[in-house]
Amino acid sequence: MTSREARRSPSVCLFCQARQAALGRRRTSTISKRKLQTVALRPEDDGFLFSKAQEQTDVEKESPAAAVKEAMRQWKLYNPIDELREAALGFDALWKRRDLRLEVLRNLSNPWPEKPPHVHHPSRGPPQPPEAQAALIPHEVFRQRVKEATTEKPVRQLLRGQLLRAQWPKEIYRVVAVAMMNKDTARYLSTLYEPLMRALYRCRDNVSDPEVLKALNIIITRLKYADLKVEPPMLFMALKFAARSRSLPAMKKYLKVIRDTGLGITSNVFRSVIAKFSIGHRGLGEIRNGRWRRQDLFQVLTGFEDAKDLPKDQQYHLGAFLVREDWQYLHGWVAVLARCKASDTVWQEWLLWKESDSRKSPRQLELRSGGVLMTSKARGDYWFVEQMTYSGDIERAWQMLKETDISFRTLKNQVKDKLLEHIEYATIWDDSVREAMVDKYARDLAKIEEALGVKWIPGEVAGEGQHELYMDQEEALDKLGEDGWRLDEDYGYPWETSPIVPETERALHDAAECPTSR
Repeated sequence: MTSREARRSPSVCLFCQARQAALGRRRTSTISKRKLQTVALRPEDDGFLFSKAQEQTDVEKESPAAAVKEAMRQWKLYNPIDELREAALGFDALWKRRDLRLEVLRNLSNPWPEKPPHVHHPSRGPPQPPEAQAALIPHEVFRQRVKEATTEKPVRQLLRGQLLRAQWPKEIYRVVAVAMMNKDTARYLSTLYEPLMRALYRCRDNVSDPEVLKALNIIITRLKYADLKVEPPMLFMALKFAARSRSLPAMKKYLKVIRDTGLGITSNVFRSVIAKFSIGHRGLGEIRNGRWRRQDLFQVLTGFEDAKDLPKDQQYHLGAFLVREDWQYLHGWVAVLARCKASDTVWQEWLLWKESDSRKSPRQLELRSGGVLMTSKARGDYWFVEQMTYSGDIERAWQMLKETDISFRTLKNQVKDKLLEHIEYATIWDDSVREAMVDKYARDLAKIEEALGVKWIPGEVAGEGQHELYMDQEEALDKLGEDGWRLDEDYGYPWETSPIVPETERALHDAAECPTSR
């Protein structure tokens, strides 16, 4: 290509013409021009091949493969562990599975319910404090500001603002350490239990419940050493986190503190602590913190081993705070005993319930929503039959059913199935029991057919038909041979077909008794 042919055609733009003229007057370079090179890349099983070829020759034109001659290894990905190599190449799949807990929650037999279809109108609530969304003040700056504050109000504002920004236990420790350096500042901190509790609850997003319990222990201990009052909400919060953390020593410690201070436990706190034992239908607490050991939980409920010799008025187990005359206490108490499989204790509570005023002189329940009218006697009888069934003592459950006026047809399917599995203990036999038995046979047969990968095809004549395969038999048998296979999914306790506890059942236990309906 000649210089005349390589020269660009003149442009009509004056700026471009001036630039081209300046480029044309450049000095001739003394550096030899680089030769044309060919680069070839080809993938291999364990890396890439980078090739640098010289000028093409006649032989190379005839054989393109010669262009990768004198190749050198530029990058080689070698990993003897196939799993790690696949994980590195499939990083997108790892990112989608970054939180296995979410995968477990989505695979529950009763997954988290979807949002209600109706339009939700947000209600006006208290405004969110602006400092809750702000960044944390540096520790040196915060310490200097607290030191320079002279009155109570600025100090309280500084402590509250820093606590509302804290998201880790170590950040709370720094606030407490600064506050405990001065006697007056420590006294101000002891009254700020609300921002302290909010900060501790916020830490659950970053640390486990035992770590939050550890932070609570440290804060309460520091306040006691300083001879400052620990507010009751802080003690109740520590008791709840002890229940969440499955800690027997912590439960024993805070139950004794509450007993010694004479606070008592309200029905709301009592129910909340029992709920933290994860005895509900969903079992989400067990996914986060595991399960209680049955013998440890039974000690928390009925008495600690080293405190059995104490007088009754000095006992500090959870049962010592029970108010049997109040259904808000009793229904959670019976449920947690059934979870511990303590059928003897549930039976003793049943004997006490039969002699109570709520059963001898039943009252109408104040149900806010409409529905079937129910008395305190019917509510209690049904609950005891259900919980005795869950405790595993089917013989006593049948006996309870005989002593009540409850129809077998009104029981839940889960309760009916457990009772029918031990039909030899049946104390009643009527049409409702026969129908339930036939329905149970049909459900059990459907589960077996699904496990084997077959389905029933009815014939032309009533009662006749045949089974047909809808799944490969080898695949079905491999599925049956898995270690985690269960005929009934056992996520949470107890298993239910409904996604959550029905609202009507919640309202039933929350309903108060009419004072003038005896």
